[in-house]
Amino acid sequence: MVTAISPSATQPMGEKRVTLHGLTWQAYQQILQALPQSRAARFTYDQGVLEMTIPLQEHEFALRLIEHFITALVTAMGMKVKTMGSTRIDREDLQRSAEPDCTYYIQHPTSTAGGRARCEFCG
Repeated sequence: MVTAISPSATQPMGEKRVTLHGLTWQAYQQILQALPQSRAARFTYDQGVLEMTIPLQEHEFALRLIEHFITALVTAMGMKVKTMGSTRIDREDLQRSAEPDCTYYIQHPTSTAGGRARCEFCG
């Protein structure tokens, strides 16, 4: 049985959040496939619970500010960074999925054994 919880009265005005309980992984995947990839809502699925959130404008401003900070810090440390945006991370084996605001792959400096750092995405 799937149950919905209405938005909380403590949420900031403008933010929309809906939580569904009792949703299987397969049902979650069907919902994702039925919706367009470019949508305002962010989804988080955790072992039968799906939370759908539409962030506020202030949230997006803070996201960009943090992204600039991370880029500046990583560059100053001599590392490489690759920004993947809000790439969805699925772990069917754990029955978990998340759409973070932004995903970063950071390459460690070349001080590792063998003299070469390895990053799966940065090269």
